[in-house]
Amino acid sequence: MNGLNEKDKYQIIRQGITTKNVSKTCKEFGISRTIYYQWYNAYLKHGMEGLTEKERKPIMPNKVDKRVEKMILKYVARFPEDGPKRIYYELQDEGVQVGESGIYNVLRRNRLSKREQREVYAAEIKAKKRHDGDTYNTRGGKGQQLGTPIERQKHKQQPIDYTMKDPSHAHPGYMVQQSIHYMGVFPKIGKVYQYVIYDVHSRLGLVKLYNRKATIHFIDFMTLKILPLMKTLQFEIENLVTNKSREFTTNWDRGNHKYTDFLHKNNINQVAFTAENKEIFQPLESFVAVLTKEFYQQAWSDPTIDSFMVLEKRLEIFLRHYNFNRAITDGPNQGKIPSDIALNYAGRQEPLPLWLFTRRS
Repeated sequence: MNGLNEKDKYQIIRQGITTKNVSKTCKEFGISRTIYYQWYNAYLKHGMEGLTEKERKPIMPNKVDKRVEKMILKYVARFPEDGPKRIYYELQDEGVQVGESGIYNVLRRNRLSKREQREVYAAEIKAKKRHDGDTYNTRGGKGQQLGTPIERQKHKQQPIDYTMKDPSHAHPGYMVQQSIHYMGVFPKIGKVYQYVIYDVHSRLGLVKLYNRKATIHFIDFMTLKILPLMKTLQFEIENLVTNKSREFTTNWDRGNHKYTDFLHKNNINQVAFTAENKEIFQPLESFVAVLTKEFYQQAWSDPTIDSFMVLEKRLEIFLRHYNFNRAITDGPNQGKIPSDIALNYAGRQEPLPLWLFTRRS
């Protein structure tokens, strides 16, 4: 539909949500449901910017716009050792839609396709920032070493029975998965990132929301919520499975990382996989799919959710029901409740006195 700016499109989206009648809204404004949901999804991913009318140009294979190209170059300046594949995963986690081949083309066009070229480029940028009087934060801070070969080896990925076929592995704590998900731009709130920790056997899921991605947030989540819970439950995480995004590991298998060090100090074994290992992360993704379908889709269109605090409170209520009252519908623990599985394994007969979700409702 020609002649509509981003504000017009936003009002149409809001009318469809508030009236809960998309068909009627589309008829009123003379658009198809397909167009409506294109706008809806664009707003969900990119906010008002996603509704801006784009100049129509021939679509070239692997074409990357200037905004994304700047993001790629900025990333290279910070982490020159990373190639197209790693950059692809990092930008994907930020909600940036760009292919690995598109990233490679940007690097090649800027003569940065080889690591040594990127390192020279990064050094030049760093020198320029120093000359201009800016601070430039490199990974680990000034003077921090990446670690000896032995220290690098100690975090090397170990085999894991991720299907828990061995009966001795089928218990809470054997495989706990952790991730960060970009949930989109919420009306009246802004960007929302979901930090998740999920026990695969019991299906117990804990979530904290933040407005950006950062390692420090997961350390905060673990320190204030997860570690006290483990102490109360006498619960041990045998394998904490994370992906190899920047928030969890550094440069794939090389070097140290403040989150890896944090886990090591708390005697938690980290096992990192690339995001390509979808089968391994399937349990956690199923949990996130439930949250998306049963909570976020409704929350996104709820006009009473007008602050980050309100969104977190509503999510806490949903998770309280999920963990304390909702029976598992499939698998070996069908009919059981997630919190009961964890409590029984730890030898507790009553709900936790001080926990993230208070008491059973």
